[in-house]
Amino acid sequence: MDRHMSTERRLDEGLRIEDRDAVRVLALDRPDRRNALSHALVDALHDEIVAAERDPAVRAVVLTGAEGAFSAGADLRGPAADAGEVVRDHYNPLVRTMLGVETPMVAAVNGVAAGAAVSLALACDLRVAASETTFRLAFAKIGLVPDAGATWLLPRIVGSGRAAEMALLGEPVDADTALAWGLVNRVEATGPQAQQAAVELAAGLGEIAGVTRRLLASAATNDLTTQLDEEAVAQGKAQHGPQFAAARAAFAGRGRGAGR
Repeated sequence: MDRHMSTERRLDEGLRIEDRDAVRVLALDRPDRRNALSHALVDALHDEIVAAERDPAVRAVVLTGAEGAFSAGADLRGPAADAGEVVRDHYNPLVRTMLGVETPMVAAVNGVAAGAAVSLALACDLRVAASETTFRLAFAKIGLVPDAGATWLLPRIVGSGRAAEMALLGEPVDADTALAWGLVNRVEATGPQAQQAAVELAAGLGEIAGVTRRLLASAATNDLTTQLDEEAVAQGKAQHGPQFAAARAAFAGRGRGAGR
């Protein structure tokens, strides 16, 4: 298959998969439900992220939503089930996988991102939002608590005070506020522009980005000595990789040293 051509397929669970060169775009595609997350969709997303990790042609993943929404969160119109079991059996495996794979992930958040969908955006490494985007953790307003890793991820990204404001008050956070808080990295004018910017951002990530992703993740639990050692080991391996070899040759060709 020619990776310079865009290829697309859609799963019955409501997930659209598109390959754009070395970037795999996973689009939540249940527009009649504002891309609400069914159990089947969550499981399909998990499986496709695992598949992307195993595909050597995929260097980055973009997660987005179809037709003007990222996702309205869990589909509350689905069959009644024990909420704790649903979180443990469906959402927790997905979030652990998103955080555990080495493939970098970029969220293109277009329109509403509510409930567990906020957690999915937070589990990505970078986030690009459309100007009309709003983030909302409205769990408290319906008698539930944030889940799918929101209470772990959100304070690490925006700080404890802002995380408490989002989780306890449940008020929407618009794109400009999200940018000021560090919740997103960039804001684009429209949903399509946000998705294209996310794809371009993902395409620009180098081959070593996955190793950097793993180091950033391990820093959350490592002490300084352990982290310094892991950095040194990773750097030693990276020095012998093709990306650094190409960069060094390019510097040498310009008559310059290969400084960092």
